[in-house]
Amino acid sequence: MRHQNIIAAVALLLFIAVSGSARAEGALAVGMTFNLTDDGIAVGAVVNSPNREKAEQVALEQCRGFKGAPKATPNCVVIANFRRSCYAVAFDPSTKEPGYGYAIAPTKAAAEARAIALCKMRSREERKSACALDLTNCDERE
Repeated sequence: MRHQNIIAAVALLLFIAVSGSARAEGALAVGMTFNLTDDGIAVGAVVNSPNREKAEQVALEQCRGFKGAPKATPNCVVIANFRRSCYAVAFDPSTKEPGYGYAIAPTKAAAEARAIALCKMRSREERKSACALDLTNCDERE
């Protein structure tokens, strides 16, 4: 009986160790200054990372290496962690416009719709239709 209990305990510990390390994680990092129209927004994102720490590390590295907004990159911070969800980032492609939006949602379509809606909210009336998706991806592994 004792032998069966030890085997069951070892099996449980192995299951916990394997299931915990096999879970995929995603992270979204954003950097900006107070002068959004001149300095832009830096973004970094990752999906299907082996753990939360690695996801945050990679998202921050990508954000800090973002070429389109070098003045914003020192301000990069992780704004969201997610699992089995999608992210989307939308911008007004004009370099002097403040329109941007990002979202995390259970589906790609929902994340994209929310990111576009937030971009339009932050845009001037005549620029709302310019908002376009820039990045979108889903964390799909369990």
